[in-house]
Amino acid sequence: MDKSIIELARFFKDSAKSVPTFEGFIVGKVISPPPAIQISIDEAIILDKSHLVIAAHVLNDYERKFEIEGEFQFTATDCGSTSANSSHSHSIESLNVDSKSLKAKGKLKWTDTLKKDELVILVPAGNQQMYILIDKAAEL
Repeated sequence: MDKSIIELARFFKDSAKSVPTFEGFIVGKVISPPPAIQISIDEAIILDKSHLVIAAHVLNDYERKFEIEGEFQFTATDCGSTSANSSHSHSIESLNVDSKSLKAKGKLKWTDTLKKDELVILVPAGNQQMYILIDKAAEL
């Protein structure tokens, strides 16, 4: 065999060893927030939005609908007073609110997004060309 072909094969083999492979969860660091997002992995790999699938709940202006059912009870003393309307006002010594059936529907809107230097949790796709950003991470 030609010596140069063997050297080329060794080069490719050694190069493949120097590229890290990831399995399971990875912690990345936000270099640049959305919309021009960039995430660093081990300061060696920089991912941009073309390499990321981002969970919607970490993005600004993300909305979710909600429904709540339950009970609501509230009791307080020395609650203040009513404002003077015409010639009199009343002090409120106690207030009791008791509802057996509270129901509410609405929307929650996230008003924050990923920020520079925040940590994020990534999951690599099988080919390690795409990464799923599933959430923010926190160090305790």
